[in-house]
Amino acid sequence: MSTTIPRAAAIAAFVACGCASYPAPSDHLANSYANIRAAQELGATSTPQAALHLKLAQEEQAKAKALVDQNRNEQADFMTMRANADAELALALTRESIAEGRAATAAARARGQEVNTAEAGTSPPTGATTTTTSATVPSNGTSK
Repeated sequence: MSTTIPRAAAIAAFVACGCASYPAPSDHLANSYANIRAAQELGATSTPQAALHLKLAQEEQAKAKALVDQNRNEQADFMTMRANADAELALALTRESIAEGRAATAAARARGQEVNTAEAGTSPPTGATTTTTSATVPSNGTSK
């Protein structure tokens, strides 16, 4: 009877340890690697805020990998989620910067066309409007 209790305790401890294990965060690792790479390829290093979040994502990814190597999978999973969030933020900030640059280029191009049209003494195409700082003027010359 005295050997039954230690055996039962050993089995209970084994079952408790087996149920408490946390799976390796392979999906989250893959997602964070993919988002980090996408941010790098999009040019996140050229935008200061995006570069900061990209660097954070890379550091968190390295920490997550180290945690997986130490079999601390639950902590690694949370770290990969942080890395993924920072990489996604770097992507969003980079896309925003690209969109702002394109908008500024388009606005400058539009201003240049207005100046060229006024200098040439020609009117814009029929149905087009010319913008000024005070009002919008349709091509027929009446103001709104």
